[in-house]
Amino acid sequence: MYPSKDARELAILLRISRELDIVGDISATVDNPSELLAWATILTNPAIVAWRAKDSGNRFLQVTADHRRAPVRGRVTAVLPGDHHPEFWNALGLDDLAAGSRQHLNTKALSEAWAVMPITPTDLGITDKAGSGTKAPDAGPGQPTIDHR
Repeated sequence: MYPSKDARELAILLRISRELDIVGDISATVDNPSELLAWATILTNPAIVAWRAKDSGNRFLQVTADHRRAPVRGRVTAVLPGDHHPEFWNALGLDDLAAGSRQHLNTKALSEAWAVMPITPTDLGITDKAGSGTKAPDAGPGQPTIDHR
């Protein structure tokens, strides 16, 4: 017997998550914005909240929804540590969110912020200039170059 559509979708989400804590409900820590967007897209009526811890000021993006079908009957939450993704946080317009504050978002906002993310992160030293023929940061003699023509 094949698993239901809901079971397959949730299994995919669980596989792309880094950590799981199952105590009746499920909470998962995801590593990048695209994974959080997947959770927000698949869960029904998700509550999406950006929040900052009161004491540390650490940033988090959270997607939460009640799930009433097998394999989970309870609350499902996916959390993205926002401090690891400042470009995404900025694209959501959250730079002025104060410590101890929260802001409600929607799936469309996550999707639009993800759409403007650079394909090649600048913090890796990779540039995305058309026609530059730039070598990858660790490319040496005989290594392929990146040609954007």
